Amino acid sequence: MKPDANLDVNAPWSAIKVDKTEAGKTIYTALKAIDSLKVMFAPFLPFTCEKLHGFFNYETPLFGEQYTETVKDSLGEHTVLRYRDVGRTASPTYWKPSELEPGKKLNQPGPLFKKLEETVIEEERARLGK
Repeated sequence: MKPDANLDVNAPWSAIKVDKTEAGKTIYTALKAIDSLKVMFAPFLPFTCEKLHGFFNYETPLFGEQYTETVKDSLGEHTVLRYRDVGRTASPTYWKPSELEPGKKLNQPGPLFKKLEETVIEEERARLGK
């Protein structure tokens, strides 16, 4: 069963009143899925996934310290996102399954994205010629 369907079917917000263990299993399954998806989406949403990683209270960064660097090639100058290895072993294992343990204390979550004001959306559309 898909994690989102699992949440809908098992409704832990109601189940917690009857069976805390089952409600906990449902929530844990959803959190484990999110923890795994953050690794899959990290190349495309690095800052968002690093923020999620922090919510899960991991001690080391997802891929190391993020920094930007300007590189030159035959097409010109580009700003690229790089990672410095921080607090990892000699053989980094970045692309591994979720290590979220049941009962792990999580950090207080917050918004992952900032809501864009209509004016910003209009400016971006105008810039793109749409």
